[in-house]
Amino acid sequence: MPSRRGGKLPKPCAAKSDFMNIRIAAFLLAVFLVHASAFAEKVRVVVKPAEPFAFEENGVLKGYSVDLWKKIAVASGLEFETRVVDTVPELLEAVQSGAADVGIGAISITPDREKMMDFSHPFFKSGLQVMARSKGEAGAFSAFRALFTRNVAEVVLVLLLAVFLISHILWIVERKINPESFPEGYVRGVWESTWWSIATLISGGCENKAPVGVAGRLVAVVWMLGGIGLTSYITATLASAMTVNTLTAEVSGLNDLRGTRVGTITGSSAQSLLERSGFNVTGYDSITAAAAALEEGEVKGVVYDSPLLRYYLSENPAAKLSLVGPLFDLQDYGFPMPLGSPLRKQINSALLDLQVGGATGKLETDWFEEPAAN
Repeated sequence: MPSRRGGKLPKPCAAKSDFMNIRIAAFLLAVFLVHASAFAEKVRVVVKPAEPFAFEENGVLKGYSVDLWKKIAVASGLEFETRVVDTVPELLEAVQSGAADVGIGAISITPDREKMMDFSHPFFKSGLQVMARSKGEAGAFSAFRALFTRNVAEVVLVLLLAVFLISHILWIVERKINPESFPEGYVRGVWESTWWSIATLISGGCENKAPVGVAGRLVAVVWMLGGIGLTSYITATLASAMTVNTLTAEVSGLNDLRGTRVGTITGSSAQSLLERSGFNVTGYDSITAAAAALEEGEVKGVVYDSPLLRYYLSENPAAKLSLVGPLFDLQDYGFPMPLGSPLRKQINSALLDLQVGGATGKLETDWFEEPAAN
């Protein structure tokens, strides 16, 4: 037995240290296995239908966003399973809570959403627009009826007054020196000068009549020059009346909807914007439901993402609806993911490769009439 002074005793902490090292190694192995299994498992994808970005047809999911995601999954080597939800809030809740790994649809990247979850790089530029009822019917009868408006009546009145004044002035200055063309008798003289005024306005002159005095010729010059502008004004007013009253919508933009009831899609970024701006908003589950409410007069206009509204109108040409006003509140679409998602880098890398390689441009050509700018 070794002595206490010269002999070496075993270190009491050696066994404990070895045990701790084993525990740390086991922990690191477990972490590695958890992450490895996470990537080996299928990615849980939640889909909110929004034609033409995501929708079901004969039980098969398709659309611009769906096709783009499939290309990303192939490029990243990801297997996935999908689940369809009815509303945007359901999709966002599933992603935020971690019940889903990725969201697909027409999901706008907004500051509020960015605080709750991560997003991929933007893959589509969009914006809001107003859809309203078309005003009037197309056709010859509606075009003719459009002439009976206050603006047209005012133009006709101005024309009659101008002809009346010019005819009388010309008759007064010409009746003494040119009775052959403008007789001195009031009725006959004014009639002849009126004829000259109308002929000059329409054709630029009158072959069998012409003023000969200095004052008469000055009146003629003023009328000829003024007639050019008057004719242009009349033509523009009539064309505007026929076009605006038969082919445009009841409202011209967002400002015309203030003080009225406005429709949009429940839980959308459009609803948040409208409510913050003080509009009286009614939410609907789909564009189809919102459009039906618009046609029935329940709302004055529908505000939603422009590409989705355009697609709805292209698929429903019989609807007496049209888009009005410019795009506003420009937005980017992206794929939402839970905060800190390990998939984000993979997805962004694959998405950038597809954009640089032209795959996204081809998808836009396939799904939209004109490629959207990225």
